[in-house]
Amino acid sequence: MGIDDDSSATNASAESVDEVSVNIRCSNGSKFSVRTTLDSSVGNFKSVAAQSSDVPAEQHRFIYKGRILKDDQTLASYGNFSVVLV
Repeated sequence: MGIDDDSSATNASAESVDEVSVNIRCSNGSKFSVRTTLDSSVGNFKSVAAQSSDVPAEQHRFIYKGRILKDDQTLASYGNFSVVLV
């Protein structure tokens, strides 16, 4: 699956939370979108993505610049990104 950052950041209050809509392309050609915050860990994002796909979170692997994203890192720590899920 590939992920494209839509960068739809919104400010909820004075304490702004960056929320993005992530468009996911699966290796089988299907597509879906997931909304999440940039301070979410990759592990939490896998759980959110699993709710919209037929693939359990434990089987998701997100790849950025040729490296597998680590579950304990936040999405924000990777900056602007396009990610591939295998």
